[in-house]
Amino acid sequence: MDRSDLLSFLQRSKAGKVTELDLSNKGIEELPLEVGEITTLKTLNLSFNSLKELPSTLCNLINLEKLFLTRNSISRLPVGIGNLSKLKHLDISYNPLGKISREFGLFCNLETLDASFCELKTLPVELTNLFNLKEMNLEDNTLEFPPQKVVKRGLYATMHYLTIEKRKSEASRVMLQVFNMPEKIQPAFKQYIRYFNQLVSQANSKEVIFNLNFINQDFYQEMDLNAGVEGYLYDVMRYIQSKMELLKSSEPANNNSDTAYLSVRMNDIKEKLAHLNDSLDENIDEIRKLKREIKGFYDTLNS
Repeated sequence: MDRSDLLSFLQRSKAGKVTELDLSNKGIEELPLEVGEITTLKTLNLSFNSLKELPSTLCNLINLEKLFLTRNSISRLPVGIGNLSKLKHLDISYNPLGKISREFGLFCNLETLDASFCELKTLPVELTNLFNLKEMNLEDNTLEFPPQKVVKRGLYATMHYLTIEKRKSEASRVMLQVFNMPEKIQPAFKQYIRYFNQLVSQANSKEVIFNLNFINQDFYQEMDLNAGVEGYLYDVMRYIQSKMELLKSSEPANNNSDTAYLSVRMNDIKEKLAHLNDSLDENIDEIRKLKREIKGFYDTLNS
């Protein structure tokens, strides 16, 4: 199918408000931008063509539930692919993608994913957000993360591994923030963590999210710590405590499943904080040795 015929076909499909479009095995080398105008589409089959990339307008097909891309030469998916949040079935097999985008974590309705023969070496931890995923085919990839031995055990083992690694990653970010602190403030911070740990354990019906700003200091210079900084930590703790009291006195969540979910989240936070507190005690001597490396890494993150 040449370009003019394809454009005419897409225009007719748009006018007819079609919900299914089968363009498989048509010798298509380039998909026109106009495909993104057929927003009524629920199924799009582009399998067995010669596509090397997809137009960004494909991400406009927000009603798409099934997308078949097998047996092409696609090396990357367009930025914004996560907009296809209604996707239930996605087949990207036999494409030299090399990696899966973190945006796949936005496919909250995805049930089946075929990513076999895609030359994958790693999977993003964001796949753990796919709570509806029932089947994932990763055959014949050279995966290093997760290891092949984990992937061969199936979907549950793979997701469990990614979940653990995601938690480790989150803990690492917290530790970097802790390391990036004057030593004089660490005792006060540890006490703050203990209080916060106790407060979190009391919250069993609603989730609280705190945005904290950490002090950025130059490790190569001496720094006189303002006495008000320690007081600030305790002020934050008291603020949290007052908000917790408001939460406990407010109406409980109506949805029992949501309440149970938030309880699990709070317990998870409590466990992480306990681990963080222990790590501070055990690794206080190593902090001094790591300051230069952490400073360099921190500068890299902000470059």
